[in-house]
Amino acid sequence: MRQFNKQRTTMSRRDFLRLSAGSAAALGMRPFSALPRLTLQDGPQNVTGPVTIWGYTGTIDPYNAAKDALLAKYPGLEITTQQFDYLQAHANILNALTSGIGVPDLVNFDVDYVGDFAEGMLDITDRFAPYKDDFVPIAVQLASDVNGRLLGLPQDNEPMGLAYRADIFEQYGITEDDLATWDGFIEAGNKLWTDSGETIKMISVDAPGSQMAVLGAPHQVHEAFFHLAGYHGVFFNREDDKVIIDEPDAVAAIEVFKKVMTDPAVAWISQTTDSSLAAYQAGLVATNICPAWWPLGLKSTLADQTGNWRIMRLPALAEGGLRAAFQIPTVTGIPALSANPDGAWGVLYEVQLTEDAQRKFYEVTNGILPTHKKVVAELEETEVEYFGGQKVYKLFGEILADLPDVWFGSGWVEARAILTSGIEPILRGEISVADGLKASADEMRTKLKKG
Repeated sequence: MRQFNKQRTTMSRRDFLRLSAGSAAALGMRPFSALPRLTLQDGPQNVTGPVTIWGYTGTIDPYNAAKDALLAKYPGLEITTQQFDYLQAHANILNALTSGIGVPDLVNFDVDYVGDFAEGMLDITDRFAPYKDDFVPIAVQLASDVNGRLLGLPQDNEPMGLAYRADIFEQYGITEDDLATWDGFIEAGNKLWTDSGETIKMISVDAPGSQMAVLGAPHQVHEAFFHLAGYHGVFFNREDDKVIIDEPDAVAAIEVFKKVMTDPAVAWISQTTDSSLAAYQAGLVATNICPAWWPLGLKSTLADQTGNWRIMRLPALAEGGLRAAFQIPTVTGIPALSANPDGAWGVLYEVQLTEDAQRKFYEVTNGILPTHKKVVAELEETEVEYFGGQKVYKLFGEILADLPDVWFGSGWVEARAILTSGIEPILRGEISVADGLKASADEMRTKLKKG
């Protein structure tokens, strides 16, 4: 989940890689057949005793909100929640899974960590089986390891669109059809810059332009361009044994990305969060790449612009191309060394599994797209005031349907860190896209021992 719901603290890539290195070996690399499983039961049982929950801002909110009701419903249940910053939460989980010391009973983590945490998580496939058909398939897929073992319950869905200021577009004669491709986006951006007296640009990006500048770290903009080119695992192939970011189609996608994000008439570049937010608040930016959690960020930081924003599909790389991408949702799982797995499952069931729980999740998180099919269907008919009455969840559902397969392989987080650094010299023009991606790909191959 998201910052706004994902505020980052500083943690160097070296620190994270140090924590990650050797974690599987420290866990003993037990065969998958030996991993503990929660077997099939008819609803929660033995929901008593202490349950410790670790999470971070946003992801743990539904558990805090449900705490009093759960304690009243289940005598003897004790719930302790611990909230960390995003990177700290994932580092703490990794440390606990690796060392076996201080292991909590429930953990919130983003699905890009599934591959790295898999050996230390309980397999809940059997317990979830009676409910599987009630959930959006891609959400279940992303909460599973490469062998199909479910390692947590999916909290949210993260299809991506493009948010735009409808009032600015109307004033300067720009339409959604003009933005069918990124070339059209650039053309419209140049028109907007000229017609506005060189005051309004299409987008604002961080330094050097690799992630959303307003409350969006670490949502990497360039990853959406890989998706648009058909690289739905971004760094790795579906078999998770090969690095693919330096293939010709991947290179072509990042050529487009660079063209968009370095055009001085189109993008405010090298922005801090504060400067970007000030530009949006002043009406100097017309669009923002928009994961499904991002409307929450808009509503919280740009409340005075209610009714002015709309959401559309992302532009395609070329005419008629794919206009769908995905970001990183969150799951909640039970560590294999949990002292109270039955109690943890009961809490997980009550807060995240049922239809009612999913509705409450939507309310507590102020509008993040849940994963239960019925609740998603209800939301698709909801007119959202902030977006001028647009049924934004219906659009997100359509985008989601265009991406039936997204995956996060083992080492995904390390691969992201490598390319996050590698994209910078590309955007600064210090190295060609092809050479830069090859350098990052080779580093991934060496460090992750893939292809």
